[in-house]
Amino acid sequence: MGSLLFPLFKTGMSAEMAWRTVSIVPAIVAFTTGITVYFISDDSPKGNYSDLKKHGNMPEVSAAASFRSGAMNFNTWILFIQYACCFGVELTMNNAAALYFREEFNQSTEAAAAIASIFGWMNLFARGVGGFASDKMSARM
Repeated sequence: MGSLLFPLFKTGMSAEMAWRTVSIVPAIVAFTTGITVYFISDDSPKGNYSDLKKHGNMPEVSAAASFRSGAMNFNTWILFIQYACCFGVELTMNNAAALYFREEFNQSTEAAAAIASIFGWMNLFARGVGGFASDKMSARM
């Protein structure tokens, strides 16, 4: 988001002020989305947890028991390790790519950040396709 908004904000202010201002935009969007989801969404596809528990459609389970069940599941640990490795690579790429493009190819900061942001957009697409493929493969098992 910063790569898209930075050139717009830079037109009327200094570069130092522009990147600070651009950083506020995703925070406002995320906060607004969070409040909206909190008020208009259900807890699960079957409805809100409080209603399901009140009508006896959902058993009462403590948070500790639920956490223990998830922590003892082997699949949880496999997914944790895979995600930790992938996310570490993504953070490294996101942080190092813009600097690399700026220094090695003499790009401006804005251009280098825009080029580096392509990696993040690619991951956004790849995660969706990966989740879809995983769901389809899991349905066969």
